Amino acid sequence: MLDFYLSINNSEEVIHIPVTPSEFTVSSSQGTETFETANYGWIKIIGNPELKTVSWSSFLPMTDYPYLRDRSMKGQEYADKIENWRKRKLPIRLVITSSGICNVDINIAAAIDKFDYSVGTGGDLNYSIELGEVNLLNDEQEGLTVAQYDEIMARIDNIEERLSSVENTMIYNYMDDNMPSWAKPTIQKLMDRGIISGTDDNELGLTMDIIRTLVIIDKTDGFENYTVDIMPSWAEATIEKVKRKGYLNGDGEDGYGLTKSMIRLLVIMDNAGCFGD
Repeated sequence: MLDFYLSINNSEEVIHIPVTPSEFTVSSSQGTETFETANYGWIKIIGNPELKTVSWSSFLPMTDYPYLRDRSMKGQEYADKIENWRKRKLPIRLVITSSGICNVDINIAAAIDKFDYSVGTGGDLNYSIELGEVNLLNDEQEGLTVAQYDEIMARIDNIEERLSSVENTMIYNYMDDNMPSWAKPTIQKLMDRGIISGTDDNELGLTMDIIRTLVIIDKTDGFENYTVDIMPSWAEATIEKVKRKGYLNGDGEDGYGLTKSMIRLLVIMDNAGCFGD
């Protein structure tokens, strides 16, 4: 009698196949390479055996038949566990043992290459499965434990959540649907007053960092205060950079319409790298 076992993580979870299949197939090819030579014609070099493939068909019972090898689960529960292992992308261990006149002993690490099933009239699940052998770098440690896997997945989910909350790096060039609705009143005000302007193509070239800062300045009435007549020396480099990039109108004689609060925030943004080089 044959017994089929599937397991993960050194038997942390085990499936004893409840109905022994009537037969199973083991496929393995030999790696070879063929070359044509001038003196000896065609030469074939024999390489290493390729990885095995083991496949069989049977059914997962919903009924408690007397010949079952395992009764720990019902049909769909077996299928759900196999599908769960596939989703976790964990290597599994296939062990086939024999007793009596049989002389079969298979013990390989494998991946579930194919698993198809259908529901019969009595509720049993007819299935076929194909397992492809995998060559583990360290066969003594087949992979992560379930607890380790869950911890890593939790960390990945946390990272993905953080990344999804980070604003993208797109450039906002126009007052269109891409411009955040909460920023449109401020940006429109600054455009009307000539405080910000576009390039020759009328592109504003605003990043999200710049937009947020402009809105903060506006909320604190930074655009309503008196403007600076003389540019502070510590701000000259920043203002020149911002003007060169097309974020400001005016020149030193006509004035830029900047308040002290605006200048301070622009310098802070520049020091933080918001305007680039």
